[in-house]
Amino acid sequence: MMDVFNMSKIQNICLLPKDSDILEDPRTPTLRRISYGIVLPTICCFGIIGNILNLVVLTRKNMRGTAYIYMRGYSAAALLAILFCIPFALRVLIHKEIGGWSSWPQAFYHAHLELFLGNGCLGVGVMMLLALTVERYVSVCHPGQHTRPLCGPPHLTVALIPLATFLVYLPCVFRGEITTCLLAPGGPLIYQKGENRTFLHSWYFQIYKIMLEVIFKVAPTILLAGFNLKIMIVYRRSCERRRRMTLSRTISNDEDPRTFAEERRLILLLGSTSILFLVCVTPMVILNVTVSESNLNHYPYQVFRALANLLEVINYSITFYIYCLFSEDFRNTLIRTLQWPWVKSKQGGRSLPMKRSPIPRPTTTTTTPPTTTVATPGHLARVSV
Repeated sequence: MMDVFNMSKIQNICLLPKDSDILEDPRTPTLRRISYGIVLPTICCFGIIGNILNLVVLTRKNMRGTAYIYMRGYSAAALLAILFCIPFALRVLIHKEIGGWSSWPQAFYHAHLELFLGNGCLGVGVMMLLALTVERYVSVCHPGQHTRPLCGPPHLTVALIPLATFLVYLPCVFRGEITTCLLAPGGPLIYQKGENRTFLHSWYFQIYKIMLEVIFKVAPTILLAGFNLKIMIVYRRSCERRRRMTLSRTISNDEDPRTFAEERRLILLLGSTSILFLVCVTPMVILNVTVSESNLNHYPYQVFRALANLLEVINYSITFYIYCLFSEDFRNTLIRTLQWPWVKSKQGGRSLPMKRSPIPRPTTTTTTPPTTTVATPGHLARVSV
């Protein structure tokens, strides 16, 4: 009994999440309940289902090209990032910022691994997209100049990207710390999450967090937009040449409208998805640089934080649905994989045949698939040049 009394003098009395309600804006609990209790879980459900279907489709026999290797890596990283987002949402919703756990491993996860694993997976996804876009840019804009993938063997690159990304994110493990306290004098021991103020306020961490945003957010956004813009320009020029050849040969117009429709879909896809990526990523850049315990006490900042988190999760959750909307090969492969009953009845029990693009296939010496896959931030379209 004396040991418990001495321990109670050493340990602090816990400030539980419900006790901190008097310190925050009365609108914050409602915002937290709607954002992290309703909207975010709904988005995560669609994202998990979509990325699982992505992996199922992208592992089919006709999805074996270099581009699909990076797309599988991106889908796997996006799926893991969404899964790691669920404990974060539950922590914010139930335990708020400081928490109050009776289990030390659970407190350790939220204090040291929560942001490290979640942001690391998001970073892996961005690097996969960047590598994929570089390969597509080389294939479309500089055909025949590179007989091997510019980023190296795809399987090796896909394996090295996560290792390098998580190594870069490793210092994030030390941004939190675990504090111990008692519910009451002589009561049970509770573990809470807090900031490692010495580490967070150091000059090298201030430089490090800016470097992270430049490497994994700002630079990829600029590069993706630039590469996609160049691909759009080259593809439009190719379509113009093809249009003139078609008109000069007075060929039947049965294929021509389909070709031009695919051109419009691609231009719309590249432009809209580049803007979408910029819109979804920019708020998170600002949030990661400015997040602190003092800012989290302000309701406007909590609104901004919720919007930034929702936008980033949306960006990694809609990939499957964009694939289905813009990629005919993806849709056909999905239908054949799932073997939907009405497809069987229409086809007389046979699988749905692969529909080929009306655009002529190119003749190149590259190792890329004949049908060039143009990558955008989390999206797919088909191009031939």
